[in-house]
Amino acid sequence: MFRNGYSSSLRVRYKSTFSKKSLSEFEFPDALICEGNPSDLFRIKSHPFMHQISKSQARRLAVSASIGTALREKGRPATLSTVKRLGYLQIDTISVIERAHHHILSSRQKDYAPEFLNELLAKDKTVFEYWAHAASYMPMEDYRFFLPKMDAYKQAPTAKWQKERLASAKPLFKKILKRISKEGPLGSKDFEHVKNKGSEGWWNWKPAKAALDLLYLRGELMVTARRNFQRIYDLSERVLPEGLDTRKPEPEECAAYQIKRALRASGIARETEISRYIQACDRKVLKTVLNEQAKSGELIEVAVKGIEGEVYYAFADTLDTFKKRKSSKRVVRIMSPFDNLVIQRDRMSLLFDFDYTIECYVPEPKRKYGYFVCPILWGDELVARIDMKADRKTKTLIVKNLHYEIGLKNKKGFEAALTEALETFAEFNGCDSIITNN
Repeated sequence: MFRNGYSSSLRVRYKSTFSKKSLSEFEFPDALICEGNPSDLFRIKSHPFMHQISKSQARRLAVSASIGTALREKGRPATLSTVKRLGYLQIDTISVIERAHHHILSSRQKDYAPEFLNELLAKDKTVFEYWAHAASYMPMEDYRFFLPKMDAYKQAPTAKWQKERLASAKPLFKKILKRISKEGPLGSKDFEHVKNKGSEGWWNWKPAKAALDLLYLRGELMVTARRNFQRIYDLSERVLPEGLDTRKPEPEECAAYQIKRALRASGIARETEISRYIQACDRKVLKTVLNEQAKSGELIEVAVKGIEGEVYYAFADTLDTFKKRKSSKRVVRIMSPFDNLVIQRDRMSLLFDFDYTIECYVPEPKRKYGYFVCPILWGDELVARIDMKADRKTKTLIVKNLHYEIGLKNKKGFEAALTEALETFAEFNGCDSIITNN
């Protein structure tokens, strides 16, 4: 038993920054590293001890939080639950296989169909589209936390290209808003080389598209639907559901929101990883709130063995739930390169020892693995990568390249599980056969 009655069922070692004086005299500029049960975490002077876990445990925490457990719901309710758990789904235009936002959902929901997400946006109005770290779908209940970001887009830009874009687009703001107000939801194609009656003259395609994008970023327009992947815009007041909380949050509220979304979806994360997740708040404010939550014990500081000098954060109940969770069947999942679990490449490298670069932006002669390579998750390990193309005309999924990571164990068991995963993936992509180039 330590002084002041604190339990010591954990084994404690000092960090080198501490001088060897009585524990009760520490000012805790850092934290102690503790080894033992998550439920045995304790505090001295209200500062959390840093709990230590293995890299394998860290991976299981990350996968468990991101992938989740088997969903009891089906259809759109299950899709909405996944969006809420992840906090956002990145939207991407690449379609050599099913687009990223649909791919991410299909890897977590067996009965997922692309129309589910479209209906949540256009019919149920339970998700909305906006700019997080990239264009994304997010839960409608989170809308208010992006109001400060929308206000920021209304300020005078500083970059030259932004000034030029605003200069060409701003004269069209009122005309576009007037047309949409009168005619209803419209897409960019409705302003493409269309001559208006009256004095408005010819629509110039590039400025009109830029104006729509800026009005969307400023919160005056929202995406009410997608038609053939093209955005359809409407006035925000006609898209937002009645009764939605639209109070503008304080900076600290935005930071607390981002921390919660990031850690619930990630299990554990470093401060830099939390700051990149969703990106709804100021980095300095986030760091302040993060430190306050750690000092209060709301968050636990975690050290991962084998990752030196890095502090991870987790909610105490996440660690406690993880301790009680039973191991599940090892499943193969073909992950989108933009999946929330793997989108941060440095995190991917640290936790999974998996170095990855998306090569669709690399000239073909310089590519190592292929155009659109997907990491393959087996249980809680990234063990392989695969480059595929869905040929919609012949309904064939073409496996162009498959590469196993060094150290893959039980190759036979993996290949059996991969075959099943590929059959499911082919079906999701509208393909009824699979061929390999090599």
